[in-house]
Amino acid sequence: MYDLQYVKKRKRKIVALIIGSIGSTIVTAFIIIAFLGRFTGTFTVSLKTRSVNLALTETFQSQSQSSYLRVNVSAPFHEYTYSNFDRKYGDAVIDSDETTYMLGAITSPEDENVVEAFEFFKYTFFVENVGASPAKYDLALNILDNVLSDDGRSLLNTMRVMVYEEGAKTVYAVADTKPHEDENGNSDYRSPISVAEFEATPSQPFQGYAEMFASEKTIAYYEGKDVGIGESKRYTVVAWLEGFRTSHDQQAPEGAKIQLGVEISAYESE
Repeated sequence: MYDLQYVKKRKRKIVALIIGSIGSTIVTAFIIIAFLGRFTGTFTVSLKTRSVNLALTETFQSQSQSSYLRVNVSAPFHEYTYSNFDRKYGDAVIDSDETTYMLGAITSPEDENVVEAFEFFKYTFFVENVGASPAKYDLALNILDNVLSDDGRSLLNTMRVMVYEEGAKTVYAVADTKPHEDENGNSDYRSPISVAEFEATPSQPFQGYAEMFASEKTIAYYEGKDVGIGESKRYTVVAWLEGFRTSHDQQAPEGAKIQLGVEISAYESE
C-alpha cells in the first residue's frame, strides 16, 4: 500500500501506462471500440437484423455520428485515489459530455498543450438509436491485453475502473486474493475501492468495495439494454491507478500495460 501523503507530496514517478493499440504504430491510453453491423480487422460485432440502426456520439444528440470512436493518448499514468474525484470534481463534472478525456491530464508548465501524464482517464459517449424501430444492445468493457512488468506483475491489482450508466456509477476491480468476511460471515473477494476497511481514518474514510470483474477478460457486461427510437444512452468510463493499493506490493509494476476496449452488439428488440 502507498502512503497517500507521500503520493501527494512527492513529484510522482511515472509508474505505468494504460494503453490500447490498433496496429503496430498507434499507441493509445484508452480505446472505445464499437462495431455496429460492420467488419474491421481487430474486432467484429454484427447486428442481428438490418432494421436496427444505432450510432455512437461523443456529445448528446450530435450530428457527428459514427460506429467507431477512438481516443489517442500516449502519456503515462500517475497514481491517483478515488476520494479525489468527489473532492476535486464531483459526478456532474466527471459524467458529462462537456468535459473531455483531457480532464485528468497533467500539462507542461511551459506549454498547456503538451500532456506530460494523466492522473486518470475518462471518456463519455452516447449510444443513440437513429433507426426506425426500438433496439437492444449488449455492452462489454473488456481487457484486450495485459502486459506484465519485467518482474512479472500486473496492473490489475492497482487499476480501478468506474462506469457511469445514465448517471448511476459502479466501480470495478479485480478480485482480491485474500477474502474478508461480509456481514453474513461469508467469504467476500471484492477488493476495497481505495483504502481498506481496517486502514480507514477520519481523514481517509472507507469507500466501500468494488464490484468484481465479470470474467477474466471482461470488466463489466451490460446485457439487453433497451433504446427506443430517437433515444440515447450515456456512458462514462473512468480508469485510474489507485494510490491506496490493496495488494502487498511495495512498488508499482513499472512498465506493465493494460489495453481496454468497449464492444457493443446491437439487435432487434423483441
